[in-house]
Amino acid sequence: MIIEYVGLAEKVDEGYSLFFPDFPGLGSAGDDLEEARKNAKEGLVAHIELMMEDREVIPKPSSLDDVMQLPQAKGCIPLIIAIILPSSKSQRINITMDGALLEAIDVAATHQHKTRSALLAEAAYKLLSEL
Repeated sequence: MIIEYVGLAEKVDEGYSLFFPDFPGLGSAGDDLEEARKNAKEGLVAHIELMMEDREVIPKPSSLDDVMQLPQAKGCIPLIIAIILPSSKSQRINITMDGALLEAIDVAATHQHKTRSALLAEAAYKLLSEL
């Protein structure tokens, strides 16, 4: 499931810092807005994964309108951070693809000491994170 959280970016001397009102204490930074957004997305996913391991409740995303009404939002740039909410279970699927492509995937997976499934999942996450 794709879920969107609002991050608030603040201009600082070294670039931008970013925080999530829905996750107090979780912050990120970057030299520019794009780097701050990328780092925040990675941090948010890791934070949620840890929360899930600890069986903590994942907060529902606040609306952009609600976040922008917060006192700490004054002077901040809102960034919508879309993530794939991690699931604790894998699902077996059946797909069709070109045989040569499948061979290349298997070679790459072997070189990286991964399974075909792990390599395909990693590639899919990367592609979807760039959208």
